[in-house]
Amino acid sequence: MSELPFGGAEIVAAVAGAERVLDAGCGSGRLTVELARGGAAVTGVDTNTAQLELAAQRADEASVSLALLEANFNEVLPFADATFDAVVSRLSVMAAADPVATLRELGRVLDPGGRLVTCLWASPAENPWFSGPREAIGAVLGAERAVFARAFGKLGDLEEAAATHRAAGLVDVDAVLLHGSRSAPDAASYWTELSAENGHFRRVEAVLSDDERAALLAELVERFAPYREARGLTLPRTMVLVTAKR
Repeated sequence: MSELPFGGAEIVAAVAGAERVLDAGCGSGRLTVELARGGAAVTGVDTNTAQLELAAQRADEASVSLALLEANFNEVLPFADATFDAVVSRLSVMAAADPVATLRELGRVLDPGGRLVTCLWASPAENPWFSGPREAIGAVLGAERAVFARAFGKLGDLEEAAATHRAAGLVDVDAVLLHGSRSAPDAASYWTELSAENGHFRRVEAVLSDDERAALLAELVERFAPYREARGLTLPRTMVLVTAKR
């Protein structure tokens, strides 16, 4: 069964047929492994060595081969020009120090005519699955406790995302929104799930007092009221998918 994260299937489809693929900011390798399952020779780079170790373990479990390197795409990548015929990056470009420079560097290692695909979170307003809990933390615990994931939603506007890719010298740029949702029976169940899987919220949960947790859950119930349906909560999530060529 595929372990692809939201937006991953669209990225894989956009580079179908590519033989040499770079996954920039590969993290724990869910997307990287799926690309390799499709028959491509895949290289994953990330700055986090612990995540690269998880990616290697995931590749072993899936019986696929990956080339995994510690590298920072805010700097010159350790690859010659035109090394790959496709480059993908999910969520990483929004955290780049200079997105235009990063995209230009990703374009450098791409074959002329090769495909570049990035996927970014749209604005916080279009992602209440994330913004709702973060705003609730600020309201209940104080604004300083909600100062995390500042890059969330950066380049989350279609026109801005497309313009940034064009400024990097890429062509045939197209940006579209991907719509999905997350479901949970209620606010308390959702908080338990979110704080277990997401490091930002896990760190908040780890230091909550009983009274703080109760107040936070009450705030979440109120904020999630517009998303309550008969069977529970349905929380929208939205990404920007950009496809381009060198």
